Amino acid sequence: MRPNSSFHVLLGMAGRLLALAAVVSTPAAAASASAETTSATGPSWIEHLGRPYDASALGRVGALGPEQQDALLQAPAPTGGTWLREGFAVRGADLYRFTCRACHGAAGVGSPPEIRPLVDVVRTTSGELQQGGGTAAEVASRRAAAAEQLLRHRIAEGGPAMPAFDLTADEEEILLAYLERLASVPDPRHRDDTLQMPVDRVGERIVKGTCQICHAARAQAGRPAKDPSLVPLETMTSTAAVRPFLALARHQGKPSRAGRGPQLTYLRDAELEAAYFYLTAYPPK
Repeated sequence: MRPNSSFHVLLGMAGRLLALAAVVSTPAAAASASAETTSATGPSWIEHLGRPYDASALGRVGALGPEQQDALLQAPAPTGGTWLREGFAVRGADLYRFTCRACHGAAGVGSPPEIRPLVDVVRTTSGELQQGGGTAAEVASRRAAAAEQLLRHRIAEGGPAMPAFDLTADEEEILLAYLERLASVPDPRHRDDTLQMPVDRVGERIVKGTCQICHAARAQAGRPAKDPSLVPLETMTSTAAVRPFLALARHQGKPSRAGRGPQLTYLRDAELEAAYFYLTAYPPK
């Protein structure tokens, strides 16, 4: 397929943007602490777990049910092509959309029994909620602190059925703040600031937190794909320009688990374009 002009714009600006986006900040948003952006590598998460695509809800819960993420908690969408120069203003709700929603859903309830409700885990980090049943305040506080430490560890290191997420301290802070709101924690301890994140960083979060749940980084030589419809990430930019990529990313509107892919209505066009930019600037390995 012949690349369109958008492709040339993205590719031609790649080197300049990677340098520029890392240092740009605005008065309304704090610059996110620096984090090394790396290529996507390895198999998809469902392949890593050995789960057949059609038998798993992983990666396909994000668009199911009503829209339950409060739009007022999200950063405003960028206007025009400003994100190419300035990156994205990102709040905890946005980071949740990039890294968590594909599996945990808009309301954080997952898809039991395969994906346990995330909000239940977050609620255990509340000292006030831990005091239920007559538990002493000091004991409840210790339990809540231990629960938060476990939650932080799970985010950073992953778990038996959850991939790890390499977040900066600032990113983790705003994500925890949003999770407290999502779980209706009565005694929140985290602050939901607005971060200014570079284009490549936003693209990386979306690809690794959403796309790679079902799509491997690259095809493995001499090893046929178990599901040929799950094309590897490396082919997504080599065979499609930006606009066809957006259509493919949205799977042309199949919202149910019975469809061949999720309907990524909760990701904005500019955010998916950032994912395309990331895959182009950091080819999967």
